[in-house]
Amino acid sequence: MVNTHKLPDYLEHGIIYQINPRAFCPEGTLAEASKLLPYIKEFGADIVYLCPIFEADSSDDVSGWSDRQRASGLNNPKNPYRISDYYKIDSEYGDDADLIDFVRIAHSLELRVILDLVYFHCGPNAVFLSDHPEFVIRNESGEIEVGLWRFPKLNYDSQELREYLWQNMEYFIEKFDVDGYRCDVGDAVPLDFWAEGVRRIRAIKPDVMMLNEGTKPDYIDVFDLNYCWELRAAFIDCVEHGKPASTFVERMTRFNRDRLCGSFRSMVCLENHDSASDDYENRLEKRVGGKAMNVGFVISMLLPFVPFIYNGTEVADTNRHSLWANRFYSANLVIDWQNALIAEGKSRLELVKKLRLLRERAEFGLSGELEFIVTDSDSLLVFKRVKDGASSIVAVNLSAEPISATLDIRSSAPDILLCHDAELLASGEIEKPSIKLGAYGYIVFSL
Repeated sequence: MVNTHKLPDYLEHGIIYQINPRAFCPEGTLAEASKLLPYIKEFGADIVYLCPIFEADSSDDVSGWSDRQRASGLNNPKNPYRISDYYKIDSEYGDDADLIDFVRIAHSLELRVILDLVYFHCGPNAVFLSDHPEFVIRNESGEIEVGLWRFPKLNYDSQELREYLWQNMEYFIEKFDVDGYRCDVGDAVPLDFWAEGVRRIRAIKPDVMMLNEGTKPDYIDVFDLNYCWELRAAFIDCVEHGKPASTFVERMTRFNRDRLCGSFRSMVCLENHDSASDDYENRLEKRVGGKAMNVGFVISMLLPFVPFIYNGTEVADTNRHSLWANRFYSANLVIDWQNALIAEGKSRLELVKKLRLLRERAEFGLSGELEFIVTDSDSLLVFKRVKDGASSIVAVNLSAEPISATLDIRSSAPDILLCHDAELLASGEIEKPSIKLGAYGYIVFSL
């Protein structure tokens, strides 16, 4: 199945930036986070995605906590993804006025804001359970069924529940003017539920964005984008485990064919709130190093997907983050913004800005064509982007060893657009130019 509605124009060259409020700033509030919105706009993001800010369940019964929550060792009962009231802003982050201000400031900067819907499960003390016990799935004895994370599973056989949640989707569009939603564990929620919800909110705001945290192919007939964890996994395979670049090509080609029906309608990321939490003190940046991560940014921002930047990675942050850390529980697990003032962070931020500018070129948009180019080097990943007569080559070294290779392309007076520790051995019109790349070097040039 192929998505039948036109994507919002802003996704063609758009970049998503995820804010996990608890890690984004020490205060962890919407008011404080809003002060950094000009910074987010300045380096080139277009869409701000907020982790859940709704009232989280405060039950301290650890039998109802997820394994990850207990393993974190932080003893914070409030999991942002275990919600007790879908209509209320958790006081930890602020109140209705703070969200209204956050969205208003974002819109004044031409940023869009999407919220995180958690509709697969709810908290054990969800406010609707006393009046509507049928809103969650129960066994024959009337006991609540829980899902993988030990949270009560919502019951989509209940038409009243569906209406409650559809109105919730409408509520945040109408009252707060948000621009869409990221839908947690979206694949586990019935597609017909999403179809009706999306129909309703598009009637209010036609260009809302819908991002599904899932990979089911038929869901992209309703959502604008699915999730793609494959790029991160394939990147780690190559730079951390020494797999050849062909592994990356095979995995991404297969994912786009089998999961996206060849449409490329997916986000791609190197990190998100889950991976950052699960990696504890051993974040990806620490494991593979800044140079390798720079290569990851080049790849993820120039392939025909929608790039997704997790807060702090744009300044090479390596601090531990946790979904369960806030100013009340281990408040120090936040972005090290000092990184933005030292060499590693400054160079990363400059790279992101340059890649943002490259994404404005026609060939690097979501609808530009992609061709992977085979080379004689196991560590060299090369791809070509083409649209409207414009074409460019991206070549990156996925290893810490210098490499050289010949490219099976015809180049006519190539113009180098981006380069780090790389050399293109071509001048004028030439067939099969050669390139040299240092450790994790990269080069982007137009043909």
